[in-house]
Amino acid sequence: MRLNGLMKVVYQAGEWVIKLVYANLLWMFFTLLGLGIFGVMPATVGLFTLLRQWIMGNEREPAYKIYWNSFRQEFLRSNLVGLIFLVVGYILRMDIIFFKTSSHFIFQILLAVLFCVGLLYLITLLNFFPVYVHYKISFFAYFKYALLIGISQLSSTLMMIIGSVVIFCLYWYFSGLIPLLCFSLFSLNLMWFGYQAFKKIEYEQQQTQLSRQ
Repeated sequence: MRLNGLMKVVYQAGEWVIKLVYANLLWMFFTLLGLGIFGVMPATVGLFTLLRQWIMGNEREPAYKIYWNSFRQEFLRSNLVGLIFLVVGYILRMDIIFFKTSSHFIFQILLAVLFCVGLLYLITLLNFFPVYVHYKISFFAYFKYALLIGISQLSSTLMMIIGSVVIFCLYWYFSGLIPLLCFSLFSLNLMWFGYQAFKKIEYEQQQTQLSRQ
């Protein structure tokens, strides 16, 4: 039976909800498999890898297999990524707290600079996982690409932020959704807008190449 109009939208939305609940359960399982602290990052990479495949329309490969392959292959490297973000974030936080305690003019200037650095840190963090699962580049190039794409495709980054705020409000008012969709819905928001940014970049590159021919 063919579905049209509103019924088709409702059906597709229901499909996505079921898939996101399953993806979230897998994320929780693989996080526990990595003993929690060591499982969060590889499980997150696995989740973004899976969501990217779904967004691209590839649903032939079992979700569990995609997760497992990504978890196994990216275990060490993804934990290194997590350590880098954790250390940089901690240093930024401590520096901001330190400079806020002083009213000295120089410290206030440094505080403003740190807030700008913190904004760049946030942009890099939001775009990092979509970039990480989409491109095959050198390790430190992922951080550079995440920042450059986040700045150059500012509309997508803003939609990531707005989407994250909306999802947080949704969880705030409907806390029963947290166990079911706590991480997968946030990740879908980032991966979806990240993928739109990648397609736009690829389209612009193709147009540039055609104009040179």
